[in-house]
Amino acid sequence: MMTTLHTRSFGITWAALIAVEMFVAGGAVFGGIGLIADSLGMQADWLSGTPFNSWVWPGIFLLLIVAVPMVIAAIDEWSRQPWAYPVSVLAGAALVGWIIAQWLIIGKYFFLQPTMLSAGLLVMLLAWLAHRGEPLRLTRR
Repeated sequence: MMTTLHTRSFGITWAALIAVEMFVAGGAVFGGIGLIADSLGMQADWLSGTPFNSWVWPGIFLLLIVAVPMVIAAIDEWSRQPWAYPVSVLAGAALVGWIIAQWLIIGKYFFLQPTMLSAGLLVMLLAWLAHRGEPLRLTRR
């Protein structure tokens, strides 16, 4: 009975982790492409004081720093790669870092920032719960 309950809770946690990773990845792809295409209506004056004169590079960085790691983490989790745990933790941390960097560099508040910060923390928590007891390492043993 205990094994079945543990297996079921692991499966739900693991599925939730992949779902959150894919949700974040989808949002980051949408946002990154939207920034590059200038179709999100972001204000140009938000970039004053930053090294950017358009939203193109922030869009590219969003794809590289958030979308790509989240997709890789979800694929690694789905295929049960031995390094899935640290990759998921790193993807969550990258999202948290991305949001903190936005606040520090742009200095503006956008309503999605707290949601995405929470999503990054949730990815790290779900990864820990799904892989409880596993060492956090990138190499096989």
